[in-house]
Amino acid sequence: MFRISVFCIWILLRFGSTIDYKVSVLIVAEPNQDTFEELKVSVTNAFVEVFGKTSYQLGNHTITAAFVDAKSGENRLELTQDIVCSQMLNSSLASVIFSPSLTSSARYIDLVTSSAYTLSFYKLPVIGVMVRDAEFSKKNIYPTFVRPTAPLSDEAFVFLHMLLRLQYRQVVVVIVKRDINADQFVAEFERRRVEFKIIVQRYIEVELNENLNDTLAESFEEVTSNIILLFAKKDDAVRIFANAGDLTGKGKVWIVSESAGEAHNVPNGSLGCRLGQTALSVLRDSFSILKSAMETIFRESKIDIFPPVECDRDSVDAEWNSIQAPALLNEICGTSTSRVHFNDRCERIGVEYDIINFHMERRQVGNMIGDLLRLDEESIEWAGGAKPLEISLPKHLRVVTVADPPFVYTTPIGSPSQCAELGSTVVEWSKFDKIVVPGPWYSCPMTSANTTEYFCCAGLAIDLLSNLSLPEANNSIDTSFTFSLHLNESYGVIQAAETTGVTIGGVIGELDGDTADMAIGGITINPERERIVDFSEPWLYHGIRILEKNIPRDSPMQSFLQPLQSSLWTALFISVILVGLAIFFLDFKSPFERFYQADREMDQDLKKEFELWVGNDVDENVNFGEAMWFVWGVLLNSGVSEKTPRSCSARVLGIVWCGFCMIMVASYTANLAAFLVLDQPEKGLTGVTDPRLRNPSANFSFGTVLNSNVYQYFKRHVELSSMFRKMEPHNVHRASEAVHSLLNGSLDAFIWDSTRLEFEAARHCELRTRGSLFGRSAYGIGLQKNSPWTPHITSAILRMSESGVMENLDQKWIDRGGPNCVVETHKSPARLGLVNMKDIFILVSSGVALGIFFSFVEVSYGRWLANKGRRRIIVHRYFHKWHELTFGKKRRTYRLKYNLDRLIIRRGFSGLERGTFQEMRERRQIKGLPTSRIDQYCFWPDLDFRDKPVVLFCSRCRAIDHDGLENATCESWVTIVQ
Repeated sequence: MFRISVFCIWILLRFGSTIDYKVSVLIVAEPNQDTFEELKVSVTNAFVEVFGKTSYQLGNHTITAAFVDAKSGENRLELTQDIVCSQMLNSSLASVIFSPSLTSSARYIDLVTSSAYTLSFYKLPVIGVMVRDAEFSKKNIYPTFVRPTAPLSDEAFVFLHMLLRLQYRQVVVVIVKRDINADQFVAEFERRRVEFKIIVQRYIEVELNENLNDTLAESFEEVTSNIILLFAKKDDAVRIFANAGDLTGKGKVWIVSESAGEAHNVPNGSLGCRLGQTALSVLRDSFSILKSAMETIFRESKIDIFPPVECDRDSVDAEWNSIQAPALLNEICGTSTSRVHFNDRCERIGVEYDIINFHMERRQVGNMIGDLLRLDEESIEWAGGAKPLEISLPKHLRVVTVADPPFVYTTPIGSPSQCAELGSTVVEWSKFDKIVVPGPWYSCPMTSANTTEYFCCAGLAIDLLSNLSLPEANNSIDTSFTFSLHLNESYGVIQAAETTGVTIGGVIGELDGDTADMAIGGITINPERERIVDFSEPWLYHGIRILEKNIPRDSPMQSFLQPLQSSLWTALFISVILVGLAIFFLDFKSPFERFYQADREMDQDLKKEFELWVGNDVDENVNFGEAMWFVWGVLLNSGVSEKTPRSCSARVLGIVWCGFCMIMVASYTANLAAFLVLDQPEKGLTGVTDPRLRNPSANFSFGTVLNSNVYQYFKRHVELSSMFRKMEPHNVHRASEAVHSLLNGSLDAFIWDSTRLEFEAARHCELRTRGSLFGRSAYGIGLQKNSPWTPHITSAILRMSESGVMENLDQKWIDRGGPNCVVETHKSPARLGLVNMKDIFILVSSGVALGIFFSFVEVSYGRWLANKGRRRIIVHRYFHKWHELTFGKKRRTYRLKYNLDRLIIRRGFSGLERGTFQEMRERRQIKGLPTSRIDQYCFWPDLDFRDKPVVLFCSRCRAIDHDGLENATCESWVTIVQ
């Protein structure tokens, strides 16, 4: 019978001329508060204020309000059958759910969710007055739910504006686990905070149990922000405040949500927000929205509207489901007035909030309408009287670094107190290099196992750290700090491990293990390290380059031998000797002789005497020495040959030799020119794409530092795998070792950070950086993950860069370098210099030295030969004189005399000298010596042997008779004259 009666009503509505519509209002009355009848009066008054009276005439149609008491629905099934289906769907165009205050009780949530879900199934718009729970933002479950006031998560927008106005940038957000409203608040806050440049140091999600006190203390252990945002329900907030301890005292600022602000123990000096609307004002706005939307729909619709009358799918009009209900919902959500605006989720935005200051009592200190915040900061009463600082930073930092010049130099000491007394100190950079390092110096011990070594540290990174520790001027936050410095052996590398997943060593491992707060030095920022620690903004940009030793082309002693191979030089040398021997034998065995004209005018007796010691050179054939002189002269094209072959056969061979020498010299000259043009020194590396690196050969070695950023770069890139495998045997543990290997030639190239390589090239002129930068990166200061110091260190680095401090540090430590290296760049063909041709000059010098040596030999031999000839002449003369006196033959009847122009041989200072008696007479006159036996025309020799004893001996003449002495020759005599 009920279905028949409903169907009859539907027929009347469908085909009747006048239709009565309803706006159902579900009133939720809470216990111990206003009753349903009292709330009904308030709702009726609000309806009359908007529509004019209890029934609103819209053309031929009447719209009335149907008030439904939610108390009759004890459970969801009763609520759906007795209230939603029987009372709210009875020709209602829309439904309104009204609650006089914000409440989140389970009963209230059940009422709203059941009603909204059921009504949404029939496409009926549902307006929830003061329903702010996050559950109803799920449009897939409640597609027709309209929120005429902002959700609870909208308070995040208010908090952001308050933080911006108070100039607080770093905050901590505290929420309660399993609170969906808190989760939505965090999502909204995180979505918008970047726009306001707010940094969340930590999101703390607490569990409300007996360990809440310890949980809060541990959660705030690493937090430095003094600004705490709390989003929680009233009861949860009471427990959090009770267990917060010192967090609610002086120097802290709590910004609480509206529900948390209802707690009785909110800390003094806290701030909060409160919705500036009342339930009735929101109800009136809801009725205004409905009135505007219904007027638009009825005005634009050409047919009657037939909303559902019961919970029966068959009774739902098709046009209502597909056209009329969506149009009505769009009109409601599209309402835009000076007071009401909706977002794309049909949630009201731009509502008014009151800003509350909690100090003994709740006082309003401002309000916010839309995006406009009005806040009277002077009227805010803070905990402790003064406005708290944004953060409270730790004042002492543990800093770790690595000995890595020029960033960090180290020198061993006996006591840490000695560092303050050091000035410019000579530091043993490596076993092979020393450098003078200026101060200031700081103590930096190194602890390993059970031993501690004490060092002093200075360098670019240490000066940078000293500047960072200074306070920033005109800043409300005290960013100064003290530090203790210690050393580690490496910057650290992150490697995979079988059990723990990864192993982290070096300074990165210390930051991750909480044994250091900051790491400074040449620490390259890379993705692997950024997953473990935080980095500041870069303080020095760099890349990867290649360092190699520049080997200028020298001129070796054998450079002029290069055009010909050693086998050809050997064959040429043997050919010279063989040809010289051949010419000598051919000329020696020739039947033809040649004579030079002898001096016929020379006295025959003197000629015989002269020939005794000079020799009788009547054979003019070419001897071996002259043949070799001829052969070498032709080969070297010197033209200084004294004698040439005279025989026909020797001359034929000489002509052939000349042709051979012409071809050899021409070939040598052409090949030498080709060597000068083509034999250029090998060019330096062009970069990482150089074939010597990409296609490594056995005679070219290169490497980097083990477990460094460069090492990881080559290991990470697959296209560089061949280079990585070639580098493995040549990698070193320290950059200084690689530099030494380059200098001594045991390593051909070193791949490392460009800054360090440029510093090394400035100190050692023989080193050169090659190629362009690749693998660009930067040095940063490492800090623990989520460290509160990260933004302040970044800010200080940017400030130092702008003020020129970083540039001064670069000039002090990096650009100081060593000698001024001059790099020659030839854009035209190089001119030959003494260095290029020094081997030729050395060859000539060797020839001069050899000539001097043979000159000494010749002089010694000449003196020996002259002495021998002088003795032979004396023997010859005395032999003939004795022979004449003894045998009487050839006696002269006249006194023996010599012409003064007669040639004589005398022993002089430099050996035997040629001269005449006249020259000897003049010399004796000049010296004042007697010349009694030398008159104007002749010389009378003294033949008196009585004063000059002479011994004559002949070994072969002892048995010779007197007559045999007549035929004796002087060759058989030896004369000793005392």
